[in-house]
Amino acid sequence: MVFVFWAAVVFLAYVIFGYGLLVLGLSQLAPARRVSVTAKPLEVDILIPAHNEAACIADKLRNTLELRNTQEHAVRIIVVDDGSTDGTAEIVRGLALPQVELVETPGRLGKLAAMNLVVPQLTGDIVIFMDANAMLAPETLEALVAPFADPEVGGVCGQISVNAKAAGQIGRAEALFWRYDQAMKAAEARLGGVCSAQGSIYAMRRELVPDVPPGAADDFYISVAAVEAGYRLDFAPDALTEEVVTEKAGKEMGRRVRSTEMGWRALMRYRALMNPLRTGWYGWQLLSHKGLRRMAPFALALVFLSNLFLIDQGWFYALTGLGQIAGYVLVALAWAVPAVRKLPLVGAGMFFVMGNLAMFLGLVRYWQGRESSLWTPVREG
Repeated sequence: MVFVFWAAVVFLAYVIFGYGLLVLGLSQLAPARRVSVTAKPLEVDILIPAHNEAACIADKLRNTLELRNTQEHAVRIIVVDDGSTDGTAEIVRGLALPQVELVETPGRLGKLAAMNLVVPQLTGDIVIFMDANAMLAPETLEALVAPFADPEVGGVCGQISVNAKAAGQIGRAEALFWRYDQAMKAAEARLGGVCSAQGSIYAMRRELVPDVPPGAADDFYISVAAVEAGYRLDFAPDALTEEVVTEKAGKEMGRRVRSTEMGWRALMRYRALMNPLRTGWYGWQLLSHKGLRRMAPFALALVFLSNLFLIDQGWFYALTGLGQIAGYVLVALAWAVPAVRKLPLVGAGMFFVMGNLAMFLGLVRYWQGRESSLWTPVREG
């Protein structure tokens, strides 16, 4: 049990902290990649899937049309309305914006099917994918397109942030997570390339965009297709959007479970890329960041259970065992009573436990053959 306990502790230390510290340190030894301004204007298709986004779609389109475009890229915005019942399509039509094209699906197909329907009809050099509720910094368009001047770049990931001041306890913890995650993305970009994109904002060469199979995470599946095709994924920190995190723990939990299930399905499709002997730095990064990290819930369970067996084997194991028990009890209480989340470290602890529990449940769903297809995005309000 001592071996099990310490093996699990070392594994957790690596996937939670060690990998990030290693990639941050190694990236400092790698030469900085220069991003040149695109030599010529490109045709850019901006794809915005939407289902019941009436509350934000008008602001989203205005925000997108106001993005800086000093390179005079030819920009076309395509809103894919996936069976909305709240008047989303009517709002888009009513705005009558000449740069905006509305595509309505024949009923609710789900995001993946809706995107697969539209992508083959696109004609631009670059496709930018973004969420309907993602409000973007003015530099986003140019920041995403500029790296494509490098012929080795197949996709570009934007940067996600969370406004910690406006967020609740879960949101503050997630804001810290995203700062750490985006620092890792910047470091990964200097080594083997970013592991994958996050769906709020990213761009791809159009010819590399694949059909997404049912039940796979579209952002992961599409972006990693660039790596499979022999290109690299770059990172554009100035392509910035701010996420809104719900404090409704149950809904946030459901989103994370689906994200893990669909992300793991996509990862298994590209599992050969996790071999460093084939893909070098990228293989190590993908294995550590996306593969081994998903095993953390099982390591946490081993640490807890082995600690219970060792709790009478000295003061150290007694202290760590009682500390784990107290921590999990406090997190369970915080889940039921939101006011408890305001206690020091409880919000962060709840975010950590919730994230790992969601990963466990998402992997169980995958192994059971359960497949997410239709869902409603988590929104505040």
